[in-house]
Amino acid sequence: QHDHELSEEEFQSIYGPVQPLSPAEASVLLAGAPFRWWIVGGWSTELGLTPRREHTDLELSVAREDLDALRERLVDYHFWDTHAGTLTFLKPGMGIPGEDHEQVWIRRDASSPWILDVLLTPVDGDTWIYKRDRRLTRPIGEVVIKRDGVPFQRPEIALLFKARRRAARDEQDFAAIVPGLSSDERSWLRDAIALTEPADNPWLARL
Repeated sequence: QHDHELSEEEFQSIYGPVQPLSPAEASVLLAGAPFRWWIVGGWSTELGLTPRREHTDLELSVAREDLDALRERLVDYHFWDTHAGTLTFLKPGMGIPGEDHEQVWIRRDASSPWILDVLLTPVDGDTWIYKRDRRLTRPIGEVVIKRDGVPFQRPEIALLFKARRRAARDEQDFAAIVPGLSSDERSWLRDAIALTEPADNPWLARL
């Protein structure tokens, strides 16, 4: 869901149609890219080849410093900065307006559907930094796992992002993922929520 205040139908009536790539299609589009990228969001909570639920978008992450390389790779596509409910077309050579801007939408042109959401992630060398709390870090090699050759964010990290909002879909993902986590993965998630969320977060008691 691109805008939690709008239904999918309302969103598309205002901003245009959405036809997100599949993870496999994104992997083809970015095959051989000279920068690291990985799928996040709802798709990163899927543990098997058949999705548990519908996904209305495809979110992938790159290090903030790799945005220019991504734009060079997808030079025939239009990039839009989305921030605080506004959309700004990023003309060639135009940078992201500020450090607090962290999401870009991509489509080929105005008559084409949106295909990708890109989240700009703070990365320092080979260290991933949790964007909501920079005290929480992890080697980037531990953040990303490959399934069928496609890089995905680890599911317990996806749950950390979901722990704050805990919408119905987030609760479904929690219930589906946690039973399959190893003791180390579950411990990491519990510690990460304890560090970055209020002490009364209800997921803590379930970990």
